[in-house]
Amino acid sequence: MRIRDGWRRLGRLGGRHVLVVGVAVLVAAGAAVTLSLVGDHGVRTAMAPPAGGPAWQSGLAPCRQDPMVGVPQPTRFVVVAGCSTVSGTVRQVRRDPVDGELNIQVVPDQAYSRFLPPVNQGQLRAVAVPQDVPGLTVPTVGQHATFYGAWVLDRNQHHQAAMHPVWMIQPTGGRASPAPSGGAVVLGRNRLQVRLVAPPSVPVGGAMDIFVRVESGRGAARRPEPEANLFFEVRAQDGRGVQWKAATTNALGKARVTLVALEQPGAFQLWLYADRQGRSAVVHVPITVQRR
Repeated sequence: MRIRDGWRRLGRLGGRHVLVVGVAVLVAAGAAVTLSLVGDHGVRTAMAPPAGGPAWQSGLAPCRQDPMVGVPQPTRFVVVAGCSTVSGTVRQVRRDPVDGELNIQVVPDQAYSRFLPPVNQGQLRAVAVPQDVPGLTVPTVGQHATFYGAWVLDRNQHHQAAMHPVWMIQPTGGRASPAPSGGAVVLGRNRLQVRLVAPPSVPVGGAMDIFVRVESGRGAARRPEPEANLFFEVRAQDGRGVQWKAATTNALGKARVTLVALEQPGAFQLWLYADRQGRSAVVHVPITVQRR
């Protein structure tokens, strides 16, 4: 009887009141959905990487004012800590043929595992840009080492944590060889001899044919350097990199690279970084991109 009386009272409320009750039910349901979404977001937040990165160990290497100088396509990274230090065991060392960077896969020591998001699966990629590679002591697979560089999240790799770039590496039990603070190559006594030929001007969107010859020695003892690593960077007048390309020399120590001129006219500098087996060289020439 009580249930029937309740339905009779509800009917006497009229259509408008019934509609209000219905809206209240929908609002309550919406609140439940909202709470569910908040709960899901909470799970995602818990799985996100922790704020900040490993601390910087000062004294052995300078902390760079702008760690992204010389990094190809720097907008792909979220810089969490401009300077960090991480130690771990090397699992892989390889040179990327696309951008010329040195990629070192590392299993960090237990003290650093709390900084790794789940997407890293317990490993960390430490990357040295081509300008810094000649000045570094590169560890071997299985060796323990300490890395100094920037702690970032890679947007192109599901926000994996990485050290990109590293500008100093200290193998355990060995000497550290820091790259210079400005990211320039250290030219040793036995540096490479590089000839760079590029057009002084090119129209917007036109082909920019670049010729390179890499040799070592002097005079009659001069010989070609095959498989030398080449990295080209086009810089705007403010020093900002706007275009990048990597290549290697052939058996005769030569290479031909074609870049497409930028869409914006102006004065630029073409920089070339070359290295092979610890020897290096850096040269640059001006290039003007003209309107058609």
